[in-house]
Amino acid sequence: MMADEQVRTGGRAMDFATLTERELEVLVLLASGEQNRWLARRLGITERTVRAHTSSIVRKLNLKSRFEAAIVSYLHAEDIRGHQGAASVI
Repeated sequence: MMADEQVRTGGRAMDFATLTERELEVLVLLASGEQNRWLARRLGITERTVRAHTSSIVRKLNLKSRFEAAIVSYLHAEDIRGHQGAASVI
């Protein structure tokens, strides 16, 4: 992680390895800024499941909100995509 990215994320290193494959998918889509309804349709799951995944993402990455998760997703898109596929191997 570059120094300017650490400043933008409050100096915290993001550990995307703690997320499940589905949580990584949700995290990537959060950067779009779309509502949970759209994310649910895109992933073929319910809005409630999207909310559950989002809550888990916020907790696991020690974030404060869905909005912060969306910003992290935008700033770390390449790192997140690098973890996709690896989660199912672990």
